Amino acid sequence: MKTRRITAFLLAEALLLPMCTVGCSETEQPAQQNTDTLSSPISTETELETEPQPGLLDSLPEAIDLGGTEIRCFGRVTVLGDELTVDELTGEVINDAVYTRDLNVENRLNVKIGDYLLVNGSDYDAFYEMRSTINAGSDDYDLFINNSYTSAQMAAEGCFVDLKSLEYIDLEKPYWSQGYNWASSVGGRQFLATGKGFLGFYRHIFITCFNKTLFQRYGVEEPYQSVLEGKWTIDLQNSIASGFYSDLNGNGKKDAADQYGYVTNGVRETGINDGFWAALDMRAVSKDEGDWYIAAFDLEKVSDGVDKLLALLHGEGSGLFGENLNDGPVTKIFTEGRAAMINNMLNFAESGVAREMEDEYGIVPMAKASEEQSEYYALDQDQFIVYGIPITVPADRTDNIGMFLEAYASESFATVRPAYYETALSKKYANDQESVEMLDIITNSVLIDPAILYLTLSPINIYFLRDIIASGENTTASSYARVGKTFEKFMEKFNKVYYGKED
Repeated sequence: MKTRRITAFLLAEALLLPMCTVGCSETEQPAQQNTDTLSSPISTETELETEPQPGLLDSLPEAIDLGGTEIRCFGRVTVLGDELTVDELTGEVINDAVYTRDLNVENRLNVKIGDYLLVNGSDYDAFYEMRSTINAGSDDYDLFINNSYTSAQMAAEGCFVDLKSLEYIDLEKPYWSQGYNWASSVGGRQFLATGKGFLGFYRHIFITCFNKTLFQRYGVEEPYQSVLEGKWTIDLQNSIASGFYSDLNGNGKKDAADQYGYVTNGVRETGINDGFWAALDMRAVSKDEGDWYIAAFDLEKVSDGVDKLLALLHGEGSGLFGENLNDGPVTKIFTEGRAAMINNMLNFAESGVAREMEDEYGIVPMAKASEEQSEYYALDQDQFIVYGIPITVPADRTDNIGMFLEAYASESFATVRPAYYETALSKKYANDQESVEMLDIITNSVLIDPAILYLTLSPINIYFLRDIIASGENTTASSYARVGKTFEKFMEKFNKVYYGKED
């Protein structure tokens, strides 16, 4: 059985406590990083052909026989839903694709996908249970499947096998997410992966929806061409939004009964605006040439992005509401046809309210900070699913589990992706062919900042931006002054403490 590195977590806690004390007492502006020399991902996702190749894209041996071994999986019910397992064929396209995927993998490898142990609870229930199992040295499970941000903490603690060390896993294949690979690999090793055949990868990607009916009524050009020309910017979005506001109830103030060009909410507890971290290219962490994390917070760039963001949120045509998205008026305003644009996640297209919406809507990427920004970037919200092999799996079994995971990802891409992406989304949920083209751009542009990936550990994470939005003022400089040195010290120690980088 492999030696575990779980004790690194306790060491890191002891290390970070004095760092936080120092950081909180500092008010001097931290020195800025020279971002010109930092490594950025060459491409967020592996580009696909216009028409994806039929069949499987993996390079596994043709003849595989794992002797009927059972693959034991552990995860969380409320996150996984229909992504992981279904009981039978029902005639529903996604359900039947998941069923077929499992059957194909079982037949191909001669394995049995065992009954999933699924925890029904909070984000951390599965985390604590699995971590306890691993700490006890128990070889009960072959795969841990859970949301990204709790799993990332476990990866830092040494709970999982390095996937790059396994013979049969090829993370450069197009069914693995290259944006996630870039964010999660450290020092040439990677302990978790997600892919473009998994439903959760798609469902939590941030997008912008626009009301085609309203755009046509007001004679506003749909943003598709602007996207293709690289001109879909947050300034353009704000300019478009300004022309749609109407005080429908005549009370002289903006409220939930009015019509808007853009609506969202500004409470700290909701993550609907987290996507701006990626969309506006406001990164906190990058990589050096050795694939080690380095602090890369560009104060001027982030502050400029926040200026543009606040201009949109508080613009003439925008409605910024305090209620939580799921309980408040934001989605309702859009689905009732009283908002021209809204940010959401791709799972909105699956929702009942979207399918029942009377007006036609389209989908585009979240807007760029400027035309000079080279790409559109899409954030996958921290609830997307990742896969890891527990370190307690015996060494003579890990290659077989790696083979299973590779076949599972490849088959998911070949079977589940077409069902969800091409049939369910493109033909059933998306309302026009242009939106299908936009989906290609969006899903090929996933970029995740490691500061968000390790949000439970990093002094700078999504709450940095949430707090600024909730305040309504650009407090980027003062906010960074409070935590910047702590963040820089954290990044200096992170590689060493968690991943064993040598000086």
